[in-house]
Amino acid sequence: MLKKILKIAALCLVILAAAVAVYWQVNGDRLRAEYAAFKKTAAPVLMYHAVGPETGVDWPKNLIMPEELFESHLKYLKDNGYTIVSVQQLAARLEQGENVDKYIALSFDDGYKNNHSVVLPLLKKYDAKASFFVINKDIGDDIHMNNAEIKELIANGMELGSHTTSHAPLAKIEEKYLPWELATSRYYLKKNFDQYIVRTIAYPNGSYNEKVISEAQRYGFYRGLTGKVGVNTADSYRQAPMEMYRVTVADDGSGLEGFVKRLDRAYLFGFLQTKGFDINIIRQIFVH
Repeated sequence: MLKKILKIAALCLVILAAAVAVYWQVNGDRLRAEYAAFKKTAAPVLMYHAVGPETGVDWPKNLIMPEELFESHLKYLKDNGYTIVSVQQLAARLEQGENVDKYIALSFDDGYKNNHSVVLPLLKKYDAKASFFVINKDIGDDIHMNNAEIKELIANGMELGSHTTSHAPLAKIEEKYLPWELATSRYYLKKNFDQYIVRTIAYPNGSYNEKVISEAQRYGFYRGLTGKVGVNTADSYRQAPMEMYRVTVADDGSGLEGFVKRLDRAYLFGFLQTKGFDINIIRQIFVH
C-alpha cells in the first residue's frame, strides 16, 4: 500500500513539474521579471536543529548539521548581502510593510546544548540573530540547554520561542491537553526567564490545525512556524501569521551547494504559490 501511495505521489510531482515547465516556457520573459520582483518582497525562515557534536541527539543524521557546514551557510548569506534576523524581527518588518529584500530569519528547534556552545559564538561572529524554540520538559537534561545557557542567548539579543511543553504533535492530541502544551509552556518560560514574553511557537513535527491555531492565539502567541516550504511576504504574514513558511536545512551530502539549492527552491515555491502551483498541497495529501 505504501509503495502505491509513493508511486502516486511521485506521479503527481512529475505532472506538477511538467505543468510548471510548460507554463514557464509559454510565459518565460514575463515570469522571470515577476520572479525577480517577487524575491525582493519575500523572506525565508530557515529551520535547523542540532549543530555540531551529535552525541545523544535523537534525530536523522542529515538533520545534525556539521559546524563547518553551518558556518559556511552564515558566510554565504553575509557574502551575498543578507541581513540575518530572528523570526520576531522578521515578523515585525512584514507586519509593518518594511523592506525585507535580502532578509532571512534563522530558527533552531528543540534547544540542544550545541545551540549555545556552537551556534551562539558563530551568530556573534557573523553579526546574526536567530530564534530558539525550547521544549519545557527537556530544559537542563544531558543534551538540551539549561536555564543559564538560554539566558545567555536572550542576553545576546536572540529570540526565545516555545516548542511546547512536551513536543507532542498538537493536531493529534486530545484538545483538553492543548492548554498544558501551549499556555503552560509560555507561563513557565516567563517565570524562569526573567519575565520574558514568548510570542512565537514552532509546531512540533509541523502538526497543527485550526483548533490549535485558535488555542495558541488565545493563550498569547502572535505567530507560528510550520513545516510548509516557501517564503514569507507581507501579504502571507498578514493573512496567516500563525502559519509562517520555513525551509528545512539538512546535510544532504552536497555541502554548500545543497544549501543554496534549498534556498532557491524556497523562493521558487513561494513564487509558484502566487500562480496557483502549491507543492505543499500535494505533500499534505500524502503525509497526512
